[in-house]
Amino acid sequence: GSITPANVVDVLRPLWGEKQETASRLRGRIERVLDWCTTMDYRSGENPARWKANLDHLLPKRSKGHSVRHHPALPWGELPVFMEQLREVGGMGARALEFLIFTAARSGEVRGATWEEIDIDAATWTIPAERMKGGREHRVPLSDAALALLGALTRLEGSPWVFFAPRGGRLYDMTVSAVCRRMNVEAVPHGFRSTFRDWC
Repeated sequence: GSITPANVVDVLRPLWGEKQETASRLRGRIERVLDWCTTMDYRSGENPARWKANLDHLLPKRSKGHSVRHHPALPWGELPVFMEQLREVGGMGARALEFLIFTAARSGEVRGATWEEIDIDAATWTIPAERMKGGREHRVPLSDAALALLGALTRLEGSPWVFFAPRGGRLYDMTVSAVCRRMNVEAVPHGFRSTFRDWC
């Protein structure tokens, strides 16, 4: 009941400049918790985490303080040729990058993929909530090309990983990024999500 808008600002301000999206989600979470507290009669009065006519006077507008970081991406028109070249590159990192492009997933999601998450018959890949950036389970439809790629992969006995490191552990982040560098493209794995969006 003693929480004030100034207290909420003290929590948000360290994140507001560099991680404004995270800070905005956190503000919303605080607002919902305090709404619940009001409903349960733990507090009364206006919600100190409310944005409109409240925190919007104490923190800079998102359009002013928010800087978007664009990841280098491959123009979508160049993707067919790139994919042909990628198929010629050996190694698990190249296969992980190929799967990443087919699914428009994040690198960490692909590198953490386990065979238990893959349903070949239903042609879906179900990523559990704890591995998703948004904290919600995500079901990814698998195209014929993605299924063919999975079908051609070697499975390592005793390893849960779809894409595994040479010693059987989880594939390193730099392994996937290194494929782009070796192919001399001005793009990073995360940039292929932008390529996918442009194509759509």
